[in-house]
Amino acid sequence: MLDDQSRQFFQKWYKSNLGESLLKLEQEQLDSELDSAVGYYLVTQSPLKDLPLKNHRLRESIMIAPALEFGAPNNTVVARASELPLEPDGVDVHIFHHSLDISATPHDDLREAARTLLPSGKLIIIGFNPWGLWGIRRVFSKKIRAPWCGQFIRHRRLEDWLKVAGLTLESTRFIYYEPPLQSSKWRSRFTWIDKLLRPLKLPFSGVYVMTATKQVRRFIPLKPRWSGARVRVPPLTKPTAKEMK
Repeated sequence: MLDDQSRQFFQKWYKSNLGESLLKLEQEQLDSELDSAVGYYLVTQSPLKDLPLKNHRLRESIMIAPALEFGAPNNTVVARASELPLEPDGVDVHIFHHSLDISATPHDDLREAARTLLPSGKLIIIGFNPWGLWGIRRVFSKKIRAPWCGQFIRHRRLEDWLKVAGLTLESTRFIYYEPPLQSSKWRSRFTWIDKLLRPLKLPFSGVYVMTATKQVRRFIPLKPRWSGARVRVPPLTKPTAKEMK
């Protein structure tokens, strides 16, 4: 982690008015992505102790945490994000909920998640966008409180990391164009910004949601074409009378 207190900062911030508003929208996005997902294992990484997800049909859900925290759910597994105790090709869906924003090794974390994904498995990344009102607010902050203590990784940079990890980008959506104001009354005055920019899908939102799948090349075995070996046999000649004597 960038800081041992980063998770605590985010857990406290998500209980604020602005944090609750953003979390509600993020959960809606995740529920929409998981609506068509089927399989056995769902792995989630988040600065929150628990990230409730309703509309998923996967049998087992696992939360990855760097340390055992008080109040953590029973499905929590303590492990480093860059060294997951999971077998290769075994996870159906892996979620990064702002965990890359506060990780000291986000590239390694992404590559490790790709290792554990099944072929055609899905990876979902939710991160803060540096190109927008939220990114501008971060520039002028002291970066000692959430969410401004996060890295705000560019989505273009993540696209390059996905390619290196052997993942194929499926979609990128930009959500929450409203300014990062704690007062819901003041935010309501800027809802016109969200209504104006969201249909245009401009990359100036506060948060992006990226989905990628693990593509594995399948090789079709070709049957070898065996050809019979040609043996040259010398022609038979009749014995002469001299050879018969």
